[in-house]
Amino acid sequence: MKINRKAAIIFVLLVVTIIAVFLLRFQRTFFVFSSGDGNKNFSEGINFLVLGRTGKIIGWNFAPDLADSIFLVNYVPKIGVVNLISLPRDLYVNIDGDQFKLNEIIKRNKINEFLNGNLAEMTGIKTDRYVIIDVDFVKQIVDDLGGVEVNLPSSAVDWASGYTMPAGNRHLTGDDVVWLVRNRYSSEGDFFREKNQHAVIKAIFEKYKNLGYFEKAKFVFKALPLLASLEGNINPQEFLTPAFNVNNLRFNDIVFDFSTEILQSSGVVVPVGTSSTSTAYILVPRAGQNNYSELKDFIQSRIEH
Repeated sequence: MKINRKAAIIFVLLVVTIIAVFLLRFQRTFFVFSSGDGNKNFSEGINFLVLGRTGKIIGWNFAPDLADSIFLVNYVPKIGVVNLISLPRDLYVNIDGDQFKLNEIIKRNKINEFLNGNLAEMTGIKTDRYVIIDVDFVKQIVDDLGGVEVNLPSSAVDWASGYTMPAGNRHLTGDDVVWLVRNRYSSEGDFFREKNQHAVIKAIFEKYKNLGYFEKAKFVFKALPLLASLEGNINPQEFLTPAFNVNNLRFNDIVFDFSTEILQSSGVVVPVGTSSTSTAYILVPRAGQNNYSELKDFIQSRIEH
């Protein structure tokens, strides 16, 4: 009996995906980030911190341990909303007596301390879970999706080379996305970058959401080695069922900028080498350094729940 080639491919893909799902569900030690709370019911909601770092991708390895993006993901299943909250990377924080920009928490190994204290003070949301994502991971995901469509409200410019990504609807490759989510040459500075990061996240989600069921299965299976390489303590089994049921999910963006009048720029003297100092740009709350009350009120007023 002659077997239809397309049907055979689909069957093999389905079997492989089922095996992969089994491994994810029952062999948690297979994953380096599987030490989180595996008993948590996804239907009850989930919160976790996402730290996006430069990583070791060629051309972007000059600061591999700094966080270029810091997101708090707050999923509210009863209304199908993901509150995506950006925390400014230049925010000057005090964690266990050490003062530094928030983007240094990976480098200084202060993630758990931040989760156990400062995060709830800033957002009103508690979680002990996080994941670190390198830009090479993002690049691969975008390329595996065949690129994504992003509508840029304003053009992005590289001041060094003069390269410009015009405003409007753009089809972006993985390389394009990496450039965009790291670009901050704007009067808004990092706030400009954070808004574009939100746009890219939603574009990736929309592209994935519009895949067929078997296309989703193929994409998830291909992404498994990438997921296994991530650092953090999130248990991936929580996301298996939701990964195939995302059609009614939507995002609620919460991003700070100077128009909120909650944060203000300042400077702090930092050592350079062993014999000199320089002034580093930082952000501090208008209410006073380490006073996060206005940040928390702003976030809580905009969260959908």
